[in-house]
Amino acid sequence: MVRIWRWSGVVLAVGVWVAPAAAQETGLPVKVAEPVVVTATRLEEPLEQIGASVTVIPEEVLRAQEYRTIDEALRTVPGLEVQRSGSLGKITTVRIRGAGAAQIQVLIDGVRVKSLTSGDFDFADLPVDAIERIEVVRGPQSTLYGADAIGGVINIITKRGRGAPSAFANLEVGNYDTYRERAGISGANGPWDFSLGVSRLDFGGQFLNDDHELTSVNGRLGYALPNRGEVALVARYSDAHRGIPFRTTFPDFDTNRTQDDTLALVSLEWRQPWVTWYEHALRLSAMRSTLTFRDPDSAFEPRSDIETERREVDWLHHVHVGTVDTVTVGLEYRNEEGTVKGSFSEITDTWAVFLQNELRLFERFFLTAGVRHDDNSAFGDETTARAAGSYLLRATDTRLKASWGQGFRAPTFNDLFFPATFPPCPAFGNPDLRPEESESWDAGLEQHFWQRRVRLGATYFRNDFENLIQAALIDPVNFCFQAQNVGHARSEGVEVEASVAPIDGFLLTGAYTHTDTEDRTTGQPLRRFAPNRWGFTATWEILRGLTLGAELLVVSSQFEGEGRPRNDGYTVVNAVTSYRLPWRFGFLSDVTLHLRVNNLLNEDYSEAQGFPALGTHVVAGIRGRF
Repeated sequence: MVRIWRWSGVVLAVGVWVAPAAAQETGLPVKVAEPVVVTATRLEEPLEQIGASVTVIPEEVLRAQEYRTIDEALRTVPGLEVQRSGSLGKITTVRIRGAGAAQIQVLIDGVRVKSLTSGDFDFADLPVDAIERIEVVRGPQSTLYGADAIGGVINIITKRGRGAPSAFANLEVGNYDTYRERAGISGANGPWDFSLGVSRLDFGGQFLNDDHELTSVNGRLGYALPNRGEVALVARYSDAHRGIPFRTTFPDFDTNRTQDDTLALVSLEWRQPWVTWYEHALRLSAMRSTLTFRDPDSAFEPRSDIETERREVDWLHHVHVGTVDTVTVGLEYRNEEGTVKGSFSEITDTWAVFLQNELRLFERFFLTAGVRHDDNSAFGDETTARAAGSYLLRATDTRLKASWGQGFRAPTFNDLFFPATFPPCPAFGNPDLRPEESESWDAGLEQHFWQRRVRLGATYFRNDFENLIQAALIDPVNFCFQAQNVGHARSEGVEVEASVAPIDGFLLTGAYTHTDTEDRTTGQPLRRFAPNRWGFTATWEILRGLTLGAELLVVSSQFEGEGRPRNDGYTVVNAVTSYRLPWRFGFLSDVTLHLRVNNLLNEDYSEAQGFPALGTHVVAGIRGRF
């Protein structure tokens, strides 16, 4: 605890971190409008009307902090565990409230992007390019999103073009042979709006064969229809190459072990209000990913070629009864195909229907309830339900919230179909697997003071997991394992948040999460969940155009497994500064110099045991619009 307070003092002395919306242009506002959220109910709603625990990270914060990847922006969100297996570009996963990476749903503009084979999503290959905001909903969301939303949903929403057409360019350079180039164009003209961006990241690494290369292209094209309708086409493509410097655990180096990943996504959505009381949204989408692994120096020369494809149709119908009630009916179809070369190639189909009702009473009581039924060709049927409420005490500027829900995680293609590793053993995959299931609830409050210059919030959560899929030893003689529904677990804890803006242009924030987990089969904690996690931030627009910032992350030690030492806790300080030049240079405007330093004090630590995190990483750049 002494160490925590010592570094807290460093942050308060530096007095900086992330600027909220429009801070770089206009300074920090005293009163900030409630953000509109779509992920929690599938319909645009003010945050104060939602009973679920939601965090919104807007584009302005991403830009002010010069984040390169989405995972950097998620590290101070309460309830989240972000772990990178090494330096920049290495496998990065996110978990929520004791739910594993495979139990979290990840969306880009509402489209699922998780792996069909492993069940998780690697955030290392997702840059922040053309992102309007990130919505994080904590707690079970299977009633709206079906499988894999036990712990919550992370929805990355693409930026749309607004205003007169303009373009930007951004160049960066840093130690560890870091180079990053970004460019884009966006705007609107008549009924059309458009946004297009490209980026390239080259990183040399801190060890031999620790390099990372990432190319990303993303775009959005929209057309406004009569009666507030809209058609939007969204596309995203990324191509990544990474060296893997370790064979199994540090410091056993590998000089040419590599992995290549691609992700391609396209989505076409039509939103149309037909009359005042009825509107619909129809979306067609497709996602394709590939993963290629090579280790030519190994005695067995292992290699892996994985291809996955997902095709989806979502059709939502919203019926409004004045401003008091909204009924939503959703229909979904999903076709998924996974191929592991030399092992298996399988296809599954899922049909789903859900019903949701949102009730709004007296402009202070908001209740949402829903039920969903999924029918999958591999694991059969699953039905889930959910309810959430929010109550506003406007006289004291207090909000009370609570939610309850059921969730499930579908078996992955590896769980269902992976063949035997050794000839004496039966297949590892088990086609008789049932989905993992959960029941969860949370309750909390949010309080504002001093004309909303001060905000405090606290939430208690509890999750119970059943039928967890684990590798079970079925033949001790031949050491054979098979995926089976044998696990049971629980997690519970508290999330505390606070922010204060004592003067215009200066903001302090803090978040603390306590997570207590238990594997009820072994009696041990769940692996790699830190019991205590702190995040402190501060922002100071010291002069017009000049913003300073800092971020403090404190993570306690984590259980790594029976008979293994715990992964040590760590304290990391990051700093950022930017200065918008007051002059115009020909056709260039809003020229900004920026600097971000990760791990300012060169902390020696590992987010995942055996994979050393990057030392002090300094990246400087220049950005301009034209």
